[in-house]
Parts: sequence; C-alpha cells; structure tokens
Amino acid sequence: MKLHGSKLLSREKIEGIIVNGLNYVHFTSDLEPAYRSQYRNEAAYEFRFRAPIIFFLYAFLSYGIYQTIPSPETALHWFSLYAWVGFIVLAAWAMSFVNKLNEYFDIYTGFGCMWAVAISFIIIPVIGHDDDNALLHAAMMYAVVIIYSFVGLRFYTAVIAGWLGGFIGVVVSQYLHYEIDWTFLNRTYTFSSFLGMALAYAIDRQHRENYLQNCIIEINRLEMDEQAKQLEQLSQIDSLTGLANRRHLAVILDQQWRYAIRHQTPISVLMVDIDCFKNYNDTLGHIAGDACLKAIADELKNLSTRSNDLAARYGGEEFLLLFPMFDEYQVEALAQILIQRIQKLAIPHPSSPISPHVTISIGISSIVPKETNDMTSFIQAADQALYYAKSHGRNQYIIAKDIAA
Repeated sequence: MKLHGSKLLSREKIEGIIVNGLNYVHFTSDLEPAYRSQYRNEAAYEFRFRAPIIFFLYAFLSYGIYQTIPSPETALHWFSLYAWVGFIVLAAWAMSFVNKLNEYFDIYTGFGCMWAVAISFIIIPVIGHDDDNALLHAAMMYAVVIIYSFVGLRFYTAVIAGWLGGFIGVVVSQYLHYEIDWTFLNRTYTFSSFLGMALAYAIDRQHRENYLQNCIIEINRLEMDEQAKQLEQLSQIDSLTGLANRRHLAVILDQQWRYAIRHQTPISVLMVDIDCFKNYNDTLGHIAGDACLKAIADELKNLSTRSNDLAARYGGEEFLLLFPMFDEYQVEALAQILIQRIQKLAIPHPSSPISPHVTISIGISSIVPKETNDMTSFIQAADQALYYAKSHGRNQYIIAKDIAA
C-alpha cells in the first residue's frame, strides 16, 4: 500500500512514535486522522484488485463444498444461503470504485465482513451434518482469515467485524434453537479469529511503520528542497548587501535582453557608484564602509520594486539597476529620485570634496535592442556614462547618448 508521508509532525515526534507508539497501532490525535484518510483512499483503491481474488477464492471454495454435500436439496439450500457472501463481496467491490465512498471504506467493508462471518456461522448449524461439518467450518474459517488479512481493514475495525459477526451468528443460532458444536467451533472460528487478529495486527503495524518512514522521507525531502533553495539563493545574492550578485545579474540580464529583442521593448540600466568611497573607508574604517554599502543597497532595493526589476552589486562600491520595459525618460526620472534619496540619508562623509554627506554618480543606458546590437556594448555605454559623471563633478547622472552627442 502506497502511503505518502505527512508534514504534520517533526522528525523527533515521528521517531518517538516509532520507538514507543506503535504497540497500540494507533497514532496521536493530530496524526491519526491524516493517516486514516489516506489509508482509506489507498485501501479502497487496492480493494478494486483484491475483491476479484477474494471472489474467485470464495467461488472455488463454494464449488468444492457444493460438490461434496451429498443431498442435492441440502446443497441447494446451502448455496442459497452462502451465495449472500458472494453478493456482499461484489457489492463492496462495486462501492470501491466510487471515490466519494472512500471515506466510508471502513464502514461498508466492516459491515460486509461482519455479515459474511455471521452468515458463514449460521449456515453451520442450519445445514450442518456430521459428514460436511468440516467443510462448512472451513468456509467460515476462510471468511474470518480473509477479513483479517486481505480485505484491507485496519486492526481494530477487523477485530470488531470478525468478533461481532461471530456474536451475531451465536445469537441467531440460539434464537432459532440450532445446536452449536462448541468444541468444533473453538477449533475453527476461535482459532482462525486469533490467527487473523495476529495477521491484522502485523499488517496494520507494518503499514504504520511504512507510513512513518515515508513521513521522515517527506521531511528529508522538504529539508533538502529548503537547503537547495537556500544554496540557490546564496549563489545569487551578495552576502553583504543582500542584492543580486554579478553572476545572477548576468543570467537575468541575458534573459531580459533576449526578451527585449524578441518583443522590441525598451531595456534600461543605471550604473551607480558611491562617490569617493575609498576616502570614506580610509577615514571611517571598513565597518562603517560596510554599513554605508548596506544603506545604499536598501535604497536601490526600494527603487527596483517591479517583479522584473533587479538591483545588483556590480563591484566593490558599484551597483547596477536593471529596468526592463522602461525607456530613457522613465529611468532618468528614477535616477533623479535615487540621487535625492541618497542625499536624504545624510550619511556623513567627512573626507568627501563634494559634499559633507555620501553622494552617488549614475550612468544611464537605454535601448530598444535589435539582433545587431551587443549587450556588452550596452553595459559599457552605461559604464562610460558613469565615468563621465564622476570625472565631471560627481553627484549627478549622465545619459550615455549625451556623451556621444
């Protein structure tokens, strides 16, 4: 039976159940309903294939008993009663194909098994003679063993169905004043019931052990998936600033460049550099420098809010912002906003010849690319614009096309 693991419990709780909690073949209140629901679905599915085997064995046994009973009238009477067991098997088989009834699998199979045992029990004193008692008891033993080991009932359900069926058989036989051979009954029904209980217990416990093992496998899978996501994220993120690293930038930039060529849409980048950052580090130290980089990175994140936008750390104090679907005028407005935001941070920069606070320079490159355009040249244009902005006063933005002009 294929039972998928659950995520309801931790690894420690599952291991604790495996060690201590399976002797009673019942899980804790938070896990048992999930297990029971899944078990019923799988048991109903498997019963679609088990029921024909059960019916074949039933028919084979019935034919053998029918052929052995010497009196045709007795044989016909016996068959008219025992045929109901076959009808029960076929009815349960038909119900197993209705998925909506899966949650009631224990109920309809449990009642069916109970009446199968009761019918097999009652037939013995009704039909039985000294010559064919053994065969009739064998039919009852068949019903009992099949119920416990092959129908797919959980242990407690099978125990209730098996013993309640026998109890009904005793009550009906006594009520109709049929004589019961208690010695023979104990050697057949009682023995087969205890044998069946042992089988049902072992099967149910094995299913539960497999289920818990699958729970651990599911937890392992989830942990591995989470670790894989974390590793993937670490491979894409700059550890200091939390922005995309240059490797991830290259992948996304290539994807967006191809998309822009295919759909003839604009693509723009801002190349950002912190002005006089070496002086900042030399004056205030690398710890303050790292804090400055983080603060600038946070503003870059806040500026690139769309799903396709990307803020990446390009070098030491250089950053690149990617804006697909934005043209030159739109990113120029963003560059103005970014410069203003950095100024509002008012990060002290005592060694800056430009401003008492940290400032940035920006190079802008925007294009609607064609197949003949080169992405590297596109990035170099932004880099050249940034160099121009830095060499002509800093704390400003320059558009690449303005240099060419």
